[in-house]
Amino acid sequence: MPAKFLIIPKKVNKVASKFPLRVQDRIDKAFTTIKKNPISGEKLHGELKNYYKFRLGDYRIIYLFDSKSSVVEVIKIEHRQGVYR
Repeated sequence: MPAKFLIIPKKVNKVASKFPLRVQDRIDKAFTTIKKNPISGEKLHGELKNYYKFRLGDYRIIYLFDSKSSVVEVIKIEHRQGVYR
């Protein structure tokens, strides 16, 4: 079931705009994929158990999917080494 809305906060857009252009293109494609199928990412465990991750090579998109309202909210996009802190 596709999501009705994809919320990307200004803070996340600002961080994503500093990545190399090829990574930015992959992020845009990933947003399309996530909106079409919000559970395409892996469900996280532990403290982040309500969140999903979507892998983009060395980068990760962390997002929250609310199935009741069909909304995906991107929490952060970061290199894999520091994204889970």
